[in-house]
Formats: sequence, structure tokens, C-alpha cells
Amino acid sequence: MKKSKLFAPFLMLLAGAVASIMMYYFHYTSAQMLPRLLIVLLLFYLAGVVVQGRVTAFVDKIKAEEEAREKQAKEREAAAENGETAKEMEGKEEREIPERSSENGM
Repeated sequence: MKKSKLFAPFLMLLAGAVASIMMYYFHYTSAQMLPRLLIVLLLFYLAGVVVQGRVTAFVDKIKAEEEAREKQAKEREAAAENGETAKEMEGKEEREIPERSSENGM
């Protein structure tokens, strides 16, 4: 199991523990504490799922970029062995991998 899969449950349990301690400190009754604790657990679990999804998407994007760079480096090595010129390789690179600034709308 990946460590990133445990983020949402960890966040939920941590928030539940903090909420429980705070409600105990302020002398809430069990009838008051349980519904509030349930709401806290659900909200923080959902927040954890959203954050976990965004982090996973970000990590996947970085891995894809690294794989593209590795593939590009292998193609350069193969082209160098076959005797292609640097100008021919630059033309291929521009077609295959768009610049980062165009992705961000800059």
C-alpha cells in the first residue's frame, strides 16, 4: 500500500483526536460530543481525499515529465549513434515536447 493512500484516514483521525480532546476539556456531554465528532470526522476525511487526489495528480505529472525527459535523452543517444545532426534533433524535440510556459498560459 502506498504511503499517499494513508493521508486521508490519518488526517481524519488526527482531527477527530483533537476535536475529542477539546470537547472533553470543555465538558461536553456524550450526546453533544458524538454528533459533532461524526461531522468533524466526515469533513476532514473528505478534505483529506481532495488533498490526496491533488497530491497524487501532481506526483504523477512529475513522473510523466521525468519519463519524457529520459525518453528524449535515449533518443538523443540513438541519434548520435546513427549520425543525425543536432539541428535535426532540435526539430524533433520542439514537436514532441511543448514548452512549460505554453502549458501554464504564460
